[in-house]
Amino acid sequence: MSQDVKQKRKRLSGTMQPEVATEKKEDRVLANANVPPEEFNWAEHEAGCPSQTRKANTNLKNIPHGWKVLCKDPYAQDFLNILMGHEAETPNQQMSIEAGEIYTGTIYSVNTEWVSVDIGYREMVYVNYLKEEASIRESFIVGNEVKIQVLQMGGARGFVLGSISAGVKTAVAAEIMESIKDGNTAYIGKVANMIPGGGYIVNVQGIDCFMPGSLAGINKLPDFESIVGTEMYVVPVSFSEKRGTIVVSHREYLKAMIPSKISDLKENLTQDLSGNVTGSAKYGVFVEFNECLTGMIHVNDLTPELLKAHKAREIQPGDAINFKIKEIVSETKIILTQLDAKPVVDLWEGIEDRIKAPTQVIGKVKAVKDYGIFVDIEKGVAGLLHISELEGIDVEDIKPGNDINVKVTRIDASTRKIFLKL
Repeated sequence: MSQDVKQKRKRLSGTMQPEVATEKKEDRVLANANVPPEEFNWAEHEAGCPSQTRKANTNLKNIPHGWKVLCKDPYAQDFLNILMGHEAETPNQQMSIEAGEIYTGTIYSVNTEWVSVDIGYREMVYVNYLKEEASIRESFIVGNEVKIQVLQMGGARGFVLGSISAGVKTAVAAEIMESIKDGNTAYIGKVANMIPGGGYIVNVQGIDCFMPGSLAGINKLPDFESIVGTEMYVVPVSFSEKRGTIVVSHREYLKAMIPSKISDLKENLTQDLSGNVTGSAKYGVFVEFNECLTGMIHVNDLTPELLKAHKAREIQPGDAINFKIKEIVSETKIILTQLDAKPVVDLWEGIEDRIKAPTQVIGKVKAVKDYGIFVDIEKGVAGLLHISELEGIDVEDIKPGNDINVKVTRIDASTRKIFLKL
C-alpha cells in the first residue's frame, strides 16, 4: 500500500470516530429533579449511584423481598413504613396527636439513650431512656405494649418526644380514681414514709397516695413506724382536694377479709392461737390476730401470770399473747381464753326440735322485772312471762330460783325469744 493511501485512511478513520458525550453527575441529578415519580429515570440515576457497593441497613423490619435499604438515619424505619403504605391514604385520615395526651403504643427499639415507641402515628415517639424512672425501665422490652404521654412535638432534634413513666403514672392514677366509685378494688402499695401529724405516703404503682394513721389497721397501731417500708394491700376510698392526693385504706381491705377468716376459724375452734395486745380495760384484754380479727380475753380467762400483770398494768399494746377461742358470737364479738375451756355450745341450736310449742313445762325463775318474769326453760335458755299474763298474781311472792309451771306458746330461735303464759 502506498504511503498516500495509508495517510488517506488515517485521515478518514479520524473523521469517522464517534463523539463521546461527557455528561456530568450534576446534569443527571438536575434531569431527575422536580419530576413526577412516574417520570423519574431510574436507569440514569443508578448509572452514577454508588449504591451497589454500600452495605444495606439490616436493622429495619418489614423490608419487602428484593429491597435494599441503604439509609441508616434514625428516621429510616419511619420513612420505610410510609413508602409501604402504612401512612393513611388521605391527610384527613392521618392520626393526629397532641402534647400532654396519653396513647397506647408498642416498643419498637431500645438502646442506652433512646426508646422508640410506635403509637400508629406517622413517626415514632422517642423516649429519653436516662430520664425514665428505674422501676419503669424494666418494662422496656421490644414488643411490649406501654402507655406513653407525648411531651413535645418536633423538639430540638425534630422528633416527637414522650415519656413512658408519665404515661404509666397518668393512666394508673386514672384507673385508681375510677376504682374509688365501687370501693372494692385493692392494690399493693409500699409505705414510703410517715407524715408529721399523722398518716403515711403509700406508693401504689408509682403514684404517691395518702393513708391516714386511723386507716392503717383494724385497730390503732402500737408502733406507727413499724409499717414504714413494708408492702400492704390498700383500697382507694376518696380524693383529698386539700392535699391533691388519692386517699387509701388498709383498714377497708382487712374488713373485707373478716368473713372468710371467721369461716376458717370455725373449722378448728380448738387450735392454739397467738396475737398482739391492742389495749386493755378493767374487765379484760383486747387482742388482734389472724391479720384482721379482734377478740377479748376476760380477766377470769387470763392465766395467773397474765392476770397479775394485768392488775399491775404491765400489759402493753403490741405485747405477744397466746390464747384459744372460747366463743364466736359475731364477726365483731369473739371471746377468747387462756384457759383450757371447752368451746361454748350454742344451747339455742335445735331448741324448736326439743320443745314443741304449745307445750306445758316446769321452769325455774331466773329474774323478776317490772315488765315480767324470765324463766329458764332449759339451763341457759330463758323465756319471758309478760306482766300482762300475771293478772291477779302477787309478783312479790315470786323469787329467783322458784319453780314455776308455764306454757310455751311460741319459740323464735332466730331472735332467741320464747313466749310464755301461765
